[in-house]
Amino acid sequence: MSTGTAQAYARAVHAIAEAEDAADVVGAELASIADALAADAEAGRRLSDRQLPVEQRLRLLDGGILATAHPATRAALAMLISAERIGHLGDVVTAFSERSASEAGRTYAEVQVAHPLSDEQTAALQSALERATGTELAMRVVVDPAVVGGVRARVGDTVIDGSVSRRLSQLRTRMNA
Repeated sequence: MSTGTAQAYARAVHAIAEAEDAADVVGAELASIADALAADAEAGRRLSDRQLPVEQRLRLLDGGILATAHPATRAALAMLISAERIGHLGDVVTAFSERSASEAGRTYAEVQVAHPLSDEQTAALQSALERATGTELAMRVVVDPAVVGGVRARVGDTVIDGSVSRRLSQLRTRMNA
């Protein structure tokens, strides 16, 4: 999905969430759903399957994923499924999070780690990134086993990559040179 398209959907979802005074809840729920769909390729495939009627795809979400979700989250997902854009939920979540952070006077940071962090680790990481960038951050932590270890952070247009996977890649490059 183009950045402009993701931004447009994020604006629409943000407007729905703001109208319901639930931007934080909707953002967190959409991020959790995006992570769940990224981890479950079959669920993502079924929701994107144009052979299934939209109503049937919406019913797939009624059980587990959306059992307790906010109505604005449900409306956002219904909009994305109906528009055949559910496969781009991650891009929309990122654009939504950037918009929410900006409106709160913060910079959005997406941090990838190999394993879940404790609350204390997350707070320490956020503090370190805020000191390094000199900005107040709204941070989202994403577990990505491909990181192997360490941290990869994107703060605005800046990428800070202290991941083990990057170090291994650099080592391979040096050995092949």
